[in-house]
Amino acid sequence: MAEQNNPNKQPQREYSVEEILAEYGTGRYEKPKVTPFPEVGEEPSAPAAPAAPQPGPDPVVFPEKEREEEKLAEIVPPTLFHALAARFHTLLRRADHYADHMYDHAEPDEETLKAERYIPGVDREEQPERPQRIRRIRQPRVPKPDTPPAELAKTYTKGLKSKRVRGVLSTATALLCAAASLDLPFFDWNSLGGLPIPAGDLRVMILLGLMAVTGGLCFELVGRGVAHLFRLRPGAETLLAAALLFTAGDGAALLLTHWREGLPCCAVVCAALVFSLWGDRDHRRGDRISARAAAQTKEPFAVTVDEGKWSGRAAYAKFSSTQAGFGSQLQSEDGARRAYRVAAPLLLTLCLVCAFFTGSQRGSWLCALWTASAMTTACCGWWMMRVYAVPYRRLASRLLQVGAALAGWPGVIRCREGGILMTDNDLFPTGAVQIVSTRIYGDVSDEKVIAYTASLLRLLDCGLTRPFHDLLRTNNAIYRDVTGFRCHEGGVTGIVRNHEVFVGTASFMHLMDVKLPQGLNVKHAVFCAINGELAGMFSLKYAMSQAVRPCLSALMDEGVAPVLATRDPNLIPALLGQKFKLPVDKMEFPPVDRRLELSGVEQEHDETPVALLCREGLAPYCDAVLGGIRLRKATRLGLTFTLAGSVVGAALTFYLTYVGAVGSLTSVNFLLFMALWALPGWLVSNWVNQF
Repeated sequence: MAEQNNPNKQPQREYSVEEILAEYGTGRYEKPKVTPFPEVGEEPSAPAAPAAPQPGPDPVVFPEKEREEEKLAEIVPPTLFHALAARFHTLLRRADHYADHMYDHAEPDEETLKAERYIPGVDREEQPERPQRIRRIRQPRVPKPDTPPAELAKTYTKGLKSKRVRGVLSTATALLCAAASLDLPFFDWNSLGGLPIPAGDLRVMILLGLMAVTGGLCFELVGRGVAHLFRLRPGAETLLAAALLFTAGDGAALLLTHWREGLPCCAVVCAALVFSLWGDRDHRRGDRISARAAAQTKEPFAVTVDEGKWSGRAAYAKFSSTQAGFGSQLQSEDGARRAYRVAAPLLLTLCLVCAFFTGSQRGSWLCALWTASAMTTACCGWWMMRVYAVPYRRLASRLLQVGAALAGWPGVIRCREGGILMTDNDLFPTGAVQIVSTRIYGDVSDEKVIAYTASLLRLLDCGLTRPFHDLLRTNNAIYRDVTGFRCHEGGVTGIVRNHEVFVGTASFMHLMDVKLPQGLNVKHAVFCAINGELAGMFSLKYAMSQAVRPCLSALMDEGVAPVLATRDPNLIPALLGQKFKLPVDKMEFPPVDRRLELSGVEQEHDETPVALLCREGLAPYCDAVLGGIRLRKATRLGLTFTLAGSVVGAALTFYLTYVGAVGSLTSVNFLLFMALWALPGWLVSNWVNQF
């Protein structure tokens, strides 16, 4: 091998391992314990314990000429290979560590420091791992005509007085029926012995007559229930009609045959009819109030829930729109009626099956009629027609005062937790931002500085556009053409008549290397720089409404996170938190490009409006969103209690009629049971408007 490396066969010097490592290594070599190769037939000896490390010899440097003439030695000990491999591996690790941490202690450059100091921090948008499922809203089979809100208000006004009068009369007859059903201590029916008919029969006849009068006063409910049954679409009114007919049949059979003791449940049926009539009137009043609120302007603001708007979640958005679609949604069925479209057929089937079973087991069709009457009456919860109507009417009255209207149940069902986009006009409506003073620097004319600033802010389309438009008209200036318009954090840039113009905050001027006057103490202002020189300063005054903080707190309590889609360079979390004490740590602040996109007029919105707003500001926006969320929750919670009471009541009445417990199924017990199950619905209805 040595001959192949040296073809001229010149004598070369052989070097030791220590000398080679000293020449090509670090200069310090720890001499290892080298085990000599065993001879042929000799057993290898066990390696000795490693000796203490000793400092190696100093590196020996040989001249280049001697290296060329010397002969390289053939050294292949196993310890040399492992030592070289370990040293090479250590060098690689040190190189990787140095590459990873080479900038750890490096001082940031001037541009980085300026960006960290003057550019406000923004929130990063999170992308969901999987796309959010879009909730499909079940549309009615035949959509209602899109009647203008003004005409709907006139239509809903008709008949309200008549319903009020009939409601008062039916309440009186229901109270009389309840009094006739109770065993009062100061009145004994058996004392009426001079009548041609028995006292018990007279009592049943009075109950049937009062129930018939109550049913006649509530004729629209009974007629609607029968019509829905013939259309094979039974609902809550169908349960009322069935309870009325079965109870009348039970009372007539009891009057003719006297097959059992006790009284028919006429008082409970009358109470259910009265509560349902008042609920139907409250629903109509709520629709009339909402139609009046929506008819205040022909070009209102529409509120929608857009899927995947920010961070993959749904968000509320407000934009200029029309009244299209509001009338059709307002006339659609509410959530309680839709729920009873499913529950009523099941409850009716349960009542009929149980009645047939009781009659077949006891061998009497009269017992089956009694079971059907008691069970259908128990299924007619007193609050079933008021679950949605009462909170809706109260909420509509509150929204009318702030200039908002909910767009029926199709809009309410879309209200849920998520985000809510807030623009400049939501926090500071028109007139809330004013230009306090103007200062011009350099030789530039006032008209030129104002025109340049107003032209760039008009393209930005923020809350400062209107104040600078008024200032432009006051100084008899005109807008200028702008090219190369660009938006940055804290300001905008553009080219006006071959002049580079910067408009923005003081931090933006520092970022663009524009020198500001020494000792400048202005909290909120907009600066204008032309060709890198300061040309003007406009001091601003922001006046925030006192309702903004309560609105934001109420939104956050309901799980709605504000997303600041502002365009005004001054409206950053630092200003809102320091000056107005807003909870900016719980608010989202997207980057400037996303803010422009979220607040743009060209973005797409959902086709189903949640509400219509007739006024600017955050109060109508917040009340409409919170009202829709609370109304949706209250409707579902009230339906849960009402349907649970219907199922429990049907089960109890079936058991009592099956065993023939006439003494337990009295009017007093029945009325008390139904009143207790109506109490949670009343409490939930009062909770909706408390925000």
